[in-house]
Amino acid sequence: MLYVVEMDFTRPARQAEWDAWYLEHLQLLLAVPGFHSAQRFVCTVECPAPYLAIYSVDAPDVFDSAAYRARGGRDSVGDWKPLMVNWDRNVYAGIERMPAVNGDQVVLLTEAAPAEVAGWSIPFTWLEAVGLDRTIARRGLAIAAAQHGREIVNGRRAHVRAYRPMTQQLLAAGDRDAGTLRA
Repeated sequence: MLYVVEMDFTRPARQAEWDAWYLEHLQLLLAVPGFHSAQRFVCTVECPAPYLAIYSVDAPDVFDSAAYRARGGRDSVGDWKPLMVNWDRNVYAGIERMPAVNGDQVVLLTEAAPAEVAGWSIPFTWLEAVGLDRTIARRGLAIAAAQHGREIVNGRRAHVRAYRPMTQQLLAAGDRDAGTLRA
C-alpha cells in the first residue's frame, strides 16, 4: 500500500531548512513498524500542492499504532505545521511497494478516468483510497522517463501532473526490496 502526502510550503525563504527537516522526518517514519520506503518529489508544473511524499506501508492500521502516533501525523511536525498548507494524506491500495524513482524519471499522477488515459503511451496503475483523508478516491500512477513525462504533461496538462524526485528512495532497516508497477 502507498501512503501519499501532498502539500504546499508557504515560506520559500526557509525551503532549504524545511527540506533538511523533511529528510529527517522521512527517516523517522521509516523507523515505524509497517513503513518500508519513502521518497519525496516536487511537481514540475504549478499546482495547489506541489510537494509529494510517497511511502510504502503494510496497511492502513499502521496509522493507528502507538509507534506511528509517537512519530507521525499532523501534530508531529512542530513549528512547520502552519507553513504546510493544502495538506492531504491518503492511503491507497493498488501497489504493494513503490518503486524507486531516479533522477531521469518522473512520477505521473492523474485523476482522469482509466478510459481517458487508455490511449496514452504509458501504463498507469490504478489506486483506490482505503485510509486517512481519502480526498482523492481513485487515481492513476505511473513512472516515466523525464522527457516522456514532460511530453505527456504538456499535451494533457489538465489531466496529469509530473513530479521529479527531490530525494533518493529511502528504505527502512532490513528492507532491500523495491516495488514494481503493474498496469
